[in-house]
Order: sequence, then structure tokens, then C-alpha cells
Amino acid sequence: MTFVVSFLVVVGICAMASAAWRFLTLRTKGFPVVVRSLPGEEGRHWRYGVVVYSPNALRVYKLRSLLPRADFHLKRLSTEIAGRRQVKAVERHILESSLHIVELQCNKKSLELALDSQADTALVAWLESRPSERRVR
Repeated sequence: MTFVVSFLVVVGICAMASAAWRFLTLRTKGFPVVVRSLPGEEGRHWRYGVVVYSPNALRVYKLRSLLPRADFHLKRLSTEIAGRRQVKAVERHILESSLHIVELQCNKKSLELALDSQADTALVAWLESRPSERRVR
């Protein structure tokens, strides 16, 4: 019995250390975002996270995830802005009214990101400055 308790304590400490490391390292590397996968129920399944840009990919890390890798990984050459909209009334309980929603599509994946103006500008600049597919080949 004491082995089981000791094991659970060690697992709990490791999980807390992993969550603290993820939170402290990621929040300085990117932009805060609220994200959800599509299709989704209207006004539901939004998760807080951080968007981190690299030369070839956009990575989204959910703040409440313990995965050591990104929760969403979108390749730069395949990512397109599919649409924009304002926050709906049903979403105002979780999203600030100053945010707006950007829908991204990458291959068959669709995401909605709730961004402020600065994060939206960074996203558009990152997408527009990508090299053309012809140049990459």
C-alpha cells in the first residue's frame, strides 16, 4: 500500500513540475490565445493557450495540457486564413469583447483562434512573409 501511495505522490509531483515548466517557458515565447478545433458546438470547447511561431510552423500549446509537444501544429506553407468574425453573444462568458475570431485551415484541420489586434497582426505578417511554394521546391 505504501508503494502505491509513494508512486502516486511521485507521479503527482512530476505532473505538477511538467505543468509549471510548460507554463513558465511558453508564456514568454509567444502570444496568448484562446483556441478551439472545428467543427465545434457554438460557444463551446474554447481553451486558453499560447501561439508560438517558428520559420516553418505555427504551434499552439494549451495551458492545461501536460503534453511535452504542441497540441496543434500547422505548417506555414499549408496554412490559410479561412475567415474572420466577431465574438458571438454566447461566447462572451469566456472571451473578452476586444478579441476577434480568426479561422485557420491547414490541410484538413480547422481551428478558430481568438486573438487581440497585436496577435492578429503577427499572424498575418507571419503568413504573408512565407516563401512561395515554387521557391521552396
